[in-house]
Amino acid sequence: GLTLDQAYDKAWEIEVETNPFPGVMGRVCPHPCEGVCNRNHKDSPVAINSVERSIGDWGMERDLKLTKLDGVGPYDEKIAVIGAGPSGLSCAYQLARRGYKVTVFDAYDKPGGMLRYGIPDYRLPRDVLDKEIQRVLDLGVELKTNTSIGKETTLDDLRKEYDAVFVGIGAHKGKTMGIPGEDGPGVYTGTEFLNKANSGGDV
Repeated sequence: GLTLDQAYDKAWEIEVETNPFPGVMGRVCPHPCEGVCNRNHKDSPVAINSVERSIGDWGMERDLKLTKLDGVGPYDEKIAVIGAGPSGLSCAYQLARRGYKVTVFDAYDKPGGMLRYGIPDYRLPRDVLDKEIQRVLDLGVELKTNTSIGKETTLDDLRKEYDAVFVGIGAHKGKTMGIPGEDGPGVYTGTEFLNKANSGGDV
């Protein structure tokens, strides 16, 4: 009984109940589930990343907004989230939509974590990332960038000011091979190289 537009809107609403970044996921997920999809035995697996991308792009084109849940909050408790990557922002989203006051802290000057500093923009356009992050912030989530825990503030300070702290610091440290010379000049781990390249650094 729905029009196509209404059905797409509803699909977007269902998707963002658990994932506030469908446009991002549809571009970067390596879709391992397709290899074991039971549709393989009939014709072909569900192209889930294409489905997510289509739904995510629909939401951005129509400027659909994330919404708070009905009948919850607002609560007095304040929550600190350390890390503005996908984990921290997802946590902030789920808390904010339930009526909690959330502040997200990040050491970098822009939010996104490894989505921004680990994935090249030809794979994940920055306008897509920025739009989907902005929807989370529009729920009232406060963002404090250029704030390193241990430098500009401490974990103890956050525990005094906030009722709970979620730590989602990401996986920015690259793996080494344990061979001579890997700590020499001009030698980077993969994550170091991607971070420098995506930050406009000299590589």
